[in-house]
Amino acid sequence: MSRLDAKILLLSLVLLTALAGCRPADPDRGETRGGTAIRPTAAPTATEEPAGPMAEYYLELSLDADAARLTGKERVVFPNHTGGPLDEIVFRLYPNLPQRGGAMAVRDVTVEGRPVDFSLRAENTSLVVPLEEPLPAERDVSVELALDLQLPVVAEGYVLLGYSQGIWSAADAYALLAIHDGKAWLEDIAPAHGDAVTAAAAVYDVQLSLPADLVLATTGTKVSMPNDDPGTVTYHVSGRPLREFAWLASADYRVSETTAYGTLLRSYYLPGDEAAGQATLNVAAAALRAYNDAFGPYPYQEMAVVEAPLLHFGMEFPGLNLIGMDLYRHLRAQLEDRVVHEIAHQWWYAQVGNDQVNTPWLDEGLAEYSMAFYYRQVYGEAHMNTVVNQRWLVPYQVAVDNGYDAVVNQPAAAFAWEYEVIVYAKAALFFHALHGELGDEVFSDVLHTYLSRYQWQIARPDDFLSVAEEVSGQDLDDLYNRWILSAQ
Repeated sequence: MSRLDAKILLLSLVLLTALAGCRPADPDRGETRGGTAIRPTAAPTATEEPAGPMAEYYLELSLDADAARLTGKERVVFPNHTGGPLDEIVFRLYPNLPQRGGAMAVRDVTVEGRPVDFSLRAENTSLVVPLEEPLPAERDVSVELALDLQLPVVAEGYVLLGYSQGIWSAADAYALLAIHDGKAWLEDIAPAHGDAVTAAAAVYDVQLSLPADLVLATTGTKVSMPNDDPGTVTYHVSGRPLREFAWLASADYRVSETTAYGTLLRSYYLPGDEAAGQATLNVAAAALRAYNDAFGPYPYQEMAVVEAPLLHFGMEFPGLNLIGMDLYRHLRAQLEDRVVHEIAHQWWYAQVGNDQVNTPWLDEGLAEYSMAFYYRQVYGEAHMNTVVNQRWLVPYQVAVDNGYDAVVNQPAAAFAWEYEVIVYAKAALFFHALHGELGDEVFSDVLHTYLSRYQWQIARPDDFLSVAEEVSGQDLDDLYNRWILSAQ
């Protein structure tokens, strides 16, 4: 490596650190173990009524903190909206991904109360449930199963699943329905540097039992329930529509609250991080107001921003924004950027979904560019222009100057270290260029139309382009090809 190469690499690494948003790391998780299962509940009676609009999840989960095990049972009502009959239903077991480090075992699977022999594929991340008779389009079926998840215990690092630094993290710690695109089930295995989950909006009803000393932060709305065991608290958590169910809990969490536009916001933080925790709450409230004004209403009654064992990264779930603890401490200068990026995902992911494995730029780029709306509203035009230049244009120009530019519209697996530069920065520059081409009023109409048309659905890149061309009345192929489909 020449001195010039070394300087370029160093500059690139510095820029990537500043830019990184939701990208997970890939720490060494150690060994994981399986366990025994519990019996499922009785299945409901089959119905000939038309399928409901969304899947329904009914979860009963219990944490054994001493054994680091999460056990329980799950019932899912799956509506077949694929357009044709199905002879199998596929669930994703995301805890079994190498980067998650868990070991999830499934037992006693039933379909409408009848036991079935299931199988695993996609490196044990897909649970395949066969159907005795094909499930017709626009009919639903009930599937029950028992879960036993051994949670990893990790000293430090990027931990979305397991116990680390006094915090229990349980992202997608259950069987989550795979997406069927009308032709096949999507069973892609995401690389460690990309988001792993593509999920349909659904109804959730959860009973979660935890040790009584833990403070819970979760998707949905939680209510504590009476429990016969004085050492345990059971929470009833409900939410609709949610794409995922995730929760964190710690005996050390402190909580501050405020409201913004009628939404209750909570900031969860660790002792010693009170100032950063309060600052996070204030930023979250300002971001909610800015995005509410720019794009449309925030859809939930509550929002949580939680200090999490994610190094200097962040991660989004519906109504739940995780912020790496390094940002509360020695990387405070990056805290605001991370918070406002993750909260933008409450519009561009939680509401308008997309295939985060194969077209990750669609939500990441739009969440990135949404930050421009926040910074312009809170700090003014000059500050917004500084963000555009320093956060997106400079990293992208480094990539171009050194031959690392790439096509944006590619799966996460097509990228390595340049993932953030292309999927975040270059994609954000596309939206910036589109904004400049259309002007404030038309661009705002594009985003409002995109949100209203694809809310609670899974959009494709062509869907966004079609909306932009329809609303603007312009042919935008040249601009789209320049930024999204081409590389310099």
